Amino acid sequence: MSLERIVCLANSYKHDHRCVAGINLTTKQWVRLAGCQVPGCLTRGEASYPDGREAALLDVFEAELGERCGSNSHPEDVFAIGKRWLMLRRFNSPADAQFLAGFANAEPVILEGYGDRIPAGRFDSAAAESSLALVHPEDLWWWVREDHGKRRSRAVFRLGLAGRVRYDLPVTDPKWLDLLNLMPAGIYQHSILNGGKSPKTFLTISLSEVFEGFHYKLVAGVVCLPA
Repeated sequence: MSLERIVCLANSYKHDHRCVAGINLTTKQWVRLAGCQVPGCLTRGEASYPDGREAALLDVFEAELGERCGSNSHPEDVFAIGKRWLMLRRFNSPADAQFLAGFANAEPVILEGYGDRIPAGRFDSAAAESSLALVHPEDLWWWVREDHGKRRSRAVFRLGLAGRVRYDLPVTDPKWLDLLNLMPAGIYQHSILNGGKSPKTFLTISLSEVFEGFHYKLVAGVVCLPA
């Protein structure tokens, strides 16, 4: 067991619960936190501070971590145990922004490929290098549509030299989905949803558990630094 300081870069939907992930500021490695009540997830209570507030993106909080509980597809998973998390500060200074920029993917490939999914069998015999990634998108748009009576929200963006690699990924960040749910179906430039500003934005990409034969790449966190 150890007390660790983690900067939260995702607090997203996972079934009816939460998936919280971030960077351990001591090891400079990704961690995805798992609770004791629901396998592979955190309840909303477990993902909250003593006053009931949920951990927000760019919060630095202290948590007691136990044994690692990762799988081949989620090697970063670790149990969060013991006392409730303690919020320490916001991770939004110029030095913090520089840290995130240095941690983001240097190459346009995301999680072992350029597509939006990975076949389930890929990790049968060997673990993924990572199931979490941070990217600094170019030409970011938000696509809201109605699909067979269900509302779908996706992030469409480019990466790489001159934005040559295009991605189109589903969004699971609850705060961002709340914002997109206020909009009619359509495609929206990122700055429109930020009051016309263009803040420095990072996306936390997480690999899903197996669904219909694939691990899907999800936008689990939309990290907007002050403009």
